[in-house]
This record gives sequence, structure tokens and C-alpha cells, in this order.
Amino acid sequence: MTAALRALEWLGRNARWTLVVGMFAALLFQDAGAALRPALPFFVAMVFALAMMRIDLPTLARNALSPGRILRTLGLSFGLIVATPVLLHMIASALGLPDDMRMALVYAHAAPPIASAAGLCLMMGLDAIIALEVAIVASLITPFIGPLVVLFLLGDTVALDGWRLAGQLALIVMGGTLAAMAVRRTVGAARIERHRLAFDGITALGMLVFLLPVFDGVVETTRRAPLLALGVLALVTVTNFGLQLLAYRAAQRRTTDGIAGAVGILWGNRNVTLFLAAAPENPLFSLFVALYQFPMYFTPLAMKTLFRPRQFTRS
Repeated sequence: MTAALRALEWLGRNARWTLVVGMFAALLFQDAGAALRPALPFFVAMVFALAMMRIDLPTLARNALSPGRILRTLGLSFGLIVATPVLLHMIASALGLPDDMRMALVYAHAAPPIASAAGLCLMMGLDAIIALEVAIVASLITPFIGPLVVLFLLGDTVALDGWRLAGQLALIVMGGTLAAMAVRRTVGAARIERHRLAFDGITALGMLVFLLPVFDGVVETTRRAPLLALGVLALVTVTNFGLQLLAYRAAQRRTTDGIAGAVGILWGNRNVTLFLAAAPENPLFSLFVALYQFPMYFTPLAMKTLFRPRQFTRS
């Protein structure tokens, strides 16, 4: 075994801590983040591909086309990108949160689950299949549904470029899929399974590289407005972890813990960078997206003991 492979396996074995420590290290590379910002869609596709290459995609596609699975996936997808932002907007309005905060919550939760949701599930021993199915379907329908939800809740004060968002998502999903299939064909499914810890390490590294463009400018913004940053961090943490726990508890009544944990991962962790690229520039939303990464990257560490896959079976 080579030193590089041993290092990757060590990172994969300690992926929860790798993500947490690496997240803080990424804050030190602000210049690199600024240079990489234009390539953000590429990095989103990269983490998507890293999760997809671990899964037998042809088998996944055949199973996902059964009527029951289609209904389940569509139901979860609409719950994610329609019902959740409506509910959060109602709660934020009742609490009297500022307009920018309500806008950020709506943008974030009209977005599909993160591309690396399946990767997080694999790290935590949860059902990655359902995570990947819902992430793909929700990503495909977001360009058509998400802007309508935002317009309904926020009015014509925002102007989303739906075609641009649709094009970005198509490139991300198609590019990630083709890259995953190419890697799986070249490396081989058996070898990928044999070195699954190393691939956990590669996934963790890919997620950390993805952080560099997302963290662009966050340190300077925090220095200028520390109380605002603290408030936004509290908002994203309570919302992310709260939604994960509520979704997990709700799903746990109907299915296995492995699937329920995956549903929790999906509900709390959204691909907010998609709206960052398509929505009108807003300093608070940029800060929201950057700080949103903290509860997301703490998820494997914070939720591992709660999402116990005692009855885990493949969906």
C-alpha cells in the first residue's frame, strides 16, 4: 500500500474530524478563494461526482423508476423546496426577522440538497441511495419550481434568472454524472469498494477544496460586522440542525434509521451556492452562504450519534 493511499484511508477513517479541522484551515486561504470563485460551479459538480462514483448508477436508475420510488422521491423533493421555505418564511415573519434574513432563509431552502449529501451518508453509514435519488431529482426541478417559490414568498423585489440557474444545474448534474461514470469504469467497482475508506478521504478533501471559493471575503465581513456574523451563524446553525432532527424524527416513524438519517441530512443541508450564483448580489446572503458551511461540515460529527443506523437496509 502506497503512502498516498494510506494517507487517504486515514483521512477517510477520520473524515468527521477532517471536515471540521479543514473547514477552519480553509479560512486562512482568502486569496485562493477569490481566485477560485469563478470556478464554483465546477467544484459543486466535483463533489457531486465524488459521491456518485461510489454507487452503481445503472442499477440505481432501474430501481428509481418504479412507481413507488418515483412518488417517494417527488414527494420528498417538493417537501424540500416548496413546503420547507414556505414554513420557514411564516416562522421568520412571526418572529419579526429582518427582510434580508427572511430572504436568505427562503433562498437557502428553495434550493435542493447539497451535491455531497450521498457522500456524507456514506461517511456516516446511512442510506446513500435515497440521498442521491432525491438530490438529483430536486436539483432537476429546482430551476422550474425554486424561482416561483421565491417570487411567491418575497414578491417582485427579487429577480432570479431561471434560465441561467437551469443551465448551471444541468451542467453540474450532467458533468458530475459523466465524470462519475468515467471514474467508475476506469477504476472498477470492486476496487472502489475495496478502498472505500480512501474514497471517503478523497470526498472529504474535495469538500474542503470546494470551501475555498465559498469562503471568499467572509473573514473581512466578519471583522467589519462581528455581531451580524454571530447572528447569522446562530440562524444557520439552529435552522440546519433543527431541520435535520425534525426530518429524522418524522421519517423514523415510517422507515429504517438508515433512511431516516439520510432524510435528515437532505432536509438540513442545501446547495445554497446555486442561488448565490443566480440571485442578485446581496452581502448578507453571501455571508449566510459562507457561515452555512459550518453546521453542514459539522454534520457528520454532530449527528453521527443521533442518526444511528440500527436497522439500516438499502432503500
